[in-house]
Amino acid sequence: MNKMTVKSALFALMTSAVLLAPTVSAENGANQGQGYHEMRGEHRGHHGDMRKMLRGLDLTEQQRTEIKSLMKAHKSERAAQRPSAEVRQAHQQQMLDMISSDSFSEADVVNMMDARQEKRQQAAVERVKMQRAIYQLLTPEQQAKFKANFAQRGSRKGDRS
Repeated sequence: MNKMTVKSALFALMTSAVLLAPTVSAENGANQGQGYHEMRGEHRGHHGDMRKMLRGLDLTEQQRTEIKSLMKAHKSERAAQRPSAEVRQAHQQQMLDMISSDSFSEADVVNMMDARQEKRQQAAVERVKMQRAIYQLLTPEQQAKFKANFAQRGSRKGDRS
């Protein structure tokens, strides 16, 4: 092989490597080796967060049973409050109608968003009630450890305001 062919081949190889490196990097970093459920982040549910807060508290069997019962009751209450598929489809259609309508009514959009926010707020209140009920089941030593776990959790998540 002559010297020019080798240089051309090396140049082509280097150019393709430089051009393909970001693509390979993006594909590898997309989920960083995690499964689908771990990638969901904050949307994985609040029971998972509560379970993490209870780790290391040396719960008695009775406490575990009562906590599971509280969590199960909360979950079934939330499931009962969840809108049906028909209601969700109607909301989706309503949103599409607002977007594609010839006229725009800001008041209608605000009313729809206010209703959604009210439901989210009520769900948050119910979640805190459940968490308080669980906290009340703990001994004073466990409550102190729970508070420490809570403080540590906040510092790990950073300031997200």
